[in-house]
Amino acid sequence: MVFNTISVSTAVTPTVIETYFSHYLNRKPLRQKPTAHVSYHEGLELIRRFLKYASYHTVEDIQAFTSQSVPNPRWVRVEKVTISQKTIDDAANRLITQLGHRGVDKIGGSNWWQWRRDGGSLEAEWIEMRADHEKRKQTKENCKRIMLYVHGGAYFFGSVDEHRYQIQRHARKLGARVLAR
Repeated sequence: MVFNTISVSTAVTPTVIETYFSHYLNRKPLRQKPTAHVSYHEGLELIRRFLKYASYHTVEDIQAFTSQSVPNPRWVRVEKVTISQKTIDDAANRLITQLGHRGVDKIGGSNWWQWRRDGGSLEAEWIEMRADHEKRKQTKENCKRIMLYVHGGAYFFGSVDEHRYQIQRHARKLGARVLAR
């Protein structure tokens, strides 16, 4: 079975339509719940249906689907950055120092969570609204809000490419720069 945008759209469209009508027909009982907003309700149901549909496909199919690149609109500024192995090692040592011996033991040791590409650098992106960047350049002010965005998927599936639209929305709504990997 093919796993692409058309097949996923076909699989989730009935859920989107059903949720829309269900939401409005049953809105009084939903009033005090997080699903009171139709967009939130739709989002939850869409994710549930996608996950169910994806469960019938191989991991490789899901990885190929979720690694599709999302282009940046012209009003979004993306700056690619490379984080050196020295900086990665320094950050890991600071975390280990902050956690202490007992803290490191509680999280299962100090090796499993560290970047594991020998001599490899870490590629990341600064994402922000172009207008916010231009305004800061003119006023020579530093950005007052910075967000570190860590997507789910444990780098097993999904990527910044897949989450870029959501990251752009966070940057816009917060007036922030977002560092994403």
